[in-house]
Amino acid sequence: MSIRNILLIVGALFMIGGTAFVAKNWLDAQRAPAQVSAEAPILPEPELTYVLIAKVDIPVGTFLQETDLEWQAWPDDGISESYLIKDDFDETTLFGSVARQPIVGGDPMVLGRVVAPGERGFLAAVLKPGFRAVSIEVNETSGIGGFVFPGDRVDLILSHTIQDSTLEDRNERRASETILTNVRILAVDQVTNNDSESEPTVADTATLELTPKQAEMIAAVRGLGQLSLSLRSLAKDEEELERLVNGEDPMSEPEPESGKTYTWESDVSVLVPRPGANDLKVVIARGSQVEELDIEVVGAQ
Repeated sequence: MSIRNILLIVGALFMIGGTAFVAKNWLDAQRAPAQVSAEAPILPEPELTYVLIAKVDIPVGTFLQETDLEWQAWPDDGISESYLIKDDFDETTLFGSVARQPIVGGDPMVLGRVVAPGERGFLAAVLKPGFRAVSIEVNETSGIGGFVFPGDRVDLILSHTIQDSTLEDRNERRASETILTNVRILAVDQVTNNDSESEPTVADTATLELTPKQAEMIAAVRGLGQLSLSLRSLAKDEEELERLVNGEDPMSEPEPESGKTYTWESDVSVLVPRPGANDLKVVIARGSQVEELDIEVVGAQ
């Protein structure tokens, strides 16, 4: 073999070895990022910011409860300074407050939308539009022994004495009548929230939610006699449900057929005669003889 051929063979071997070396280095360079990526430590997830939001739609005048609010994760770039942050705010301080503006479910809570008990404008926020707040005096008997709480609904009964000059043996009658029905209690004394854990206490005043006409009625009857509260059931009756289905106000209770209910003392006690009871006469006919007798009817219906 000539020297020229030997040199060509040696050169070819060098070229093959160099190509293999370059290829190996290129493959190692491609594997390195994958290995580094697989061996990189797992970074902790970023902490989320939780904002207090309305869980449901909250109309104006609604007392806030625990079921009305919830915490929800919120993007950091969308947080306003007025939002209530979980680490900086205790949501229980809002329980018992009243919405002064309508709040849509899912919207962040803002302190300017609610008013807390004791703050100016609290009672005005509790009132439904067009209604008035009127307080009346109550005691252990007329206030149902302290078992009436804000949010309950009651009837108002007036007990009074009526002068009657037509009576022969007396000149006055006693009567009770229901003058208002389905009235909402706004406050008992200065307490405006219904704390289920509080014990019944005898109150001196009860604040009622009334229409302007009803407020005038209460002012007119204050001097006539004693007002008492009659507690209503929380369950809706069939008429209330029907009005609710028809889109009407379920609390706008119609008056009874007689207008308003009332009870005389003679309706309660059979010992108290009705007016005109002595004027009743009975005619007895025996053959050709007719006799007329005056009959005194006691407790007649």
